[in-house]
Amino acid sequence: MKLAFSTLGSPDWSFDKTLEVAHRLGFEAIEIRGMEGKMHADEITRFFPENEAETKRKLKEYNLKICVFGTSVIFHDAEKYDSMIQEGKTAIDVCSRMEIPYIRVFGDKIPSAEIKDQVIANVIRGIRELCSYARGKNVKVLQEVHGDFNTVENITAVIEGVKDCPEFGLVWDIAHSDREYGDDYMEFYSWIKPYILHTHIKDHKRNNGKFDLCPVGEGDIPIRDIIKTLKADGYTGYFSFEWEKKWHPELMDAEIVYPRYVEYMKSLDL
Repeated sequence: MKLAFSTLGSPDWSFDKTLEVAHRLGFEAIEIRGMEGKMHADEITRFFPENEAETKRKLKEYNLKICVFGTSVIFHDAEKYDSMIQEGKTAIDVCSRMEIPYIRVFGDKIPSAEIKDQVIANVIRGIRELCSYARGKNVKVLQEVHGDFNTVENITAVIEGVKDCPEFGLVWDIAHSDREYGDDYMEFYSWIKPYILHTHIKDHKRNNGKFDLCPVGEGDIPIRDIIKTLKADGYTGYFSFEWEKKWHPELMDAEIVYPRYVEYMKSLDL
């Protein structure tokens, strides 16, 4: 299994520490969701043109890749459409230069049933525009299964509108689909299977309509079955551990949970 982790879990770490720990623990890649206090691709100093060669050298030294750049792009707010497109295009340019194959974007929310069709149309429009911009740049645009786009109805509506774009794909965040489908994940997975290029692995405890984040293997998400299904169906992407420490500072530190993740994933023996 190809293991990665998102820098969301270690927001205070330097780039050098991130690489050192990832290499020492046996990860093959890192997923950038913020680095050294900066969230936007063009603000991260390690990605500046003058630092590009050194950054690539260090990645090679530690035998690591950057598998995804996680943007903050969302398309549910029509008033922010232009700024979101600009953020996405900027990230595509940086990723193309830095040889990062994917950017992640969101749907993300459907505030009310009355504007559902409008929101979905806006998401389709935004993804298509970014896919068009990414053409020829060796970067793909991945929508994350997240927010209200975690049901068959909503995610397939987007897929139908963008499936002709070869630059389109999905990030399957297994926790967000679990909120809707629980152990019956196949009901959701069977619809999105052909488009999954990246995964976010995490765990939570189902608690009377609430979902309490916890280290992998300690919660209720059927992680082993999900990974077994993905591998059986030929998934070759990364299993990226997304520990949301930046958004939930009360969570355990990365020094504790990153090694546990590697240990747990190896224990699955898949």
